[in-house]
Amino acid sequence: MGEGQIEAPVGYTKLKGDASSRSYFRGRGHILVKYPADSGESFDNYLFWTERYLRAGIPVPKILRYDKKRMEMQLEDWGDTDGVTWFHQLSRPDERTAFVRCVYEYIPLIQGLSAYEPDQKRINLKWELDFFLKHARDTIFNNLDIAWLEFLCREIIHVLENGRWVLSHRDYHFRNVLVKNGGVCIIDFQDTRLAPEFYDIVSLLFDNYLDLKGIAAGIEPELDAPELRWAALQRNLKALGTFAWFGYKQGKDWFRESVPLAMRHVLSHLNVLGLEAEAEKWQKLMESSLFPDQKQE
Repeated sequence: MGEGQIEAPVGYTKLKGDASSRSYFRGRGHILVKYPADSGESFDNYLFWTERYLRAGIPVPKILRYDKKRMEMQLEDWGDTDGVTWFHQLSRPDERTAFVRCVYEYIPLIQGLSAYEPDQKRINLKWELDFFLKHARDTIFNNLDIAWLEFLCREIIHVLENGRWVLSHRDYHFRNVLVKNGGVCIIDFQDTRLAPEFYDIVSLLFDNYLDLKGIAAGIEPELDAPELRWAALQRNLKALGTFAWFGYKQGKDWFRESVPLAMRHVLSHLNVLGLEAEAEKWQKLMESSLFPDQKQE
């Protein structure tokens, strides 16, 4: 939810943004979303996928009204409690596991929407990893030598491009889940497109905002399968690029808080994949970069 320069209309309260160019405001019983004038495709995608998600039984905010000329829409208000906050409010381990499983079980329904993607749009793995290399190099890694990571990224792309691809939410983590009155709602789904088979699964179970250590293995039986860990490696590196860009270059400091967990996830994937040399180099990066205290537990 973007924090543009648009002021709140009369009767609305502006909401805190994150990595989007959209602006969000809370009104009486609804959320007003304002899109930049050049975001027609994103606007249309939101309309398109809202209908398909709801038809498949996937809970997303209902569109109450929209105006394409004004580039704005009113959405059902699901409140401010995201999945990370809700998880921490649950006191019992079985409650937490049940909540994670509930969100996880929507993934097959999302994959089943593939018939609605006639253009077969795919995520661009190379772009995502190039973005990571460009923006993490001079921020998170303090201009340390990461040439070896360029070779690793090429290997990740090779492995994933030759695997199975399915329709994916593309940003399926617990901050994109809202909880209200015991029900869950999925948000930020407008960029739904084809991705490596485990993309949404690893985005959720290796969430950069919520450490699910001790729970994830009980949810996904193939958690240590090589094809899953390659996807997880790509996803967490991609996220580090996002955190570098927004947290260090766009002044949104709260993105920095998620860097240590993402780095620990990457180390775990390298170890499970048996990439011992790369794991050792990554460990040294963790010890000598901006987070010298983030050593393997």
